[in-house]
Amino acid sequence: MSLSSYNPRDRYRDRAVKRFNKAIGFLILMGGFAFAGFMVGRENAVSQIESLEKDIVSKDAQMKDLQNELTTVRADAQTATSRFELLRAQYEKDLPQGGPTREIFEMVRKQIEDGMAPERLAFVIRSARPPRNCTDPSSKRFVVRTPAYNGPSSTVAVGEGAITVSGTGESSHGRGGQVEAWFDPTQKITVTFKTADGEDEIRTGVLPFQHSLIAAGKEYRFTLAEGEKSFVKVTFDSCDYP
Repeated sequence: MSLSSYNPRDRYRDRAVKRFNKAIGFLILMGGFAFAGFMVGRENAVSQIESLEKDIVSKDAQMKDLQNELTTVRADAQTATSRFELLRAQYEKDLPQGGPTREIFEMVRKQIEDGMAPERLAFVIRSARPPRNCTDPSSKRFVVRTPAYNGPSSTVAVGEGAITVSGTGESSHGRGGQVEAWFDPTQKITVTFKTADGEDEIRTGVLPFQHSLIAAGKEYRFTLAEGEKSFVKVTFDSCDYP
């Protein structure tokens, strides 16, 4: 009788070895996949980092260019401001800011703009002389007409009727807002200087102000100021002309 060489333990051991080998193979395979994924991810990360570094360098260059442009713009602005201040200082130095000189300058400018030849205007200015044979100042007054004034017309005659002066203005308002007959001295009035030849010169402004004109061979000079209620005080004199 022969004995069988089959051993159940060997069968279980073989199965265990196979299972272990499969597990090891699976782990190796998964490790390979993981390593491959890691390498791919690493390459992507390196590529992204390089791209970001390039962007940073580019942005830095753009920022430096913008800073340089801003510095240039600021320098240009400072230069323009300095030039403007110099021009304004020169303008204020050369151009009279007020008083009779400024008024004369504006009159000359207006005459040239209206078409008067500069040579003719220069001749008139050079022909001007200091006042001669002037009369002593005198004063009269007239009532300023307003929209609410219903009284008679009021004028001032000077130089034996060579010139008559009259004026209109805005009505004053009472405490309750009611319209008064007399004029408001804080508002502009319009004064008409009428010569015996029928020519009118009109001057508008807030009192006090001055005006002069030529009539009947004389130069009449007027100063108009606020007088008693409803009245304007006219102070005037005359000199030979020319």
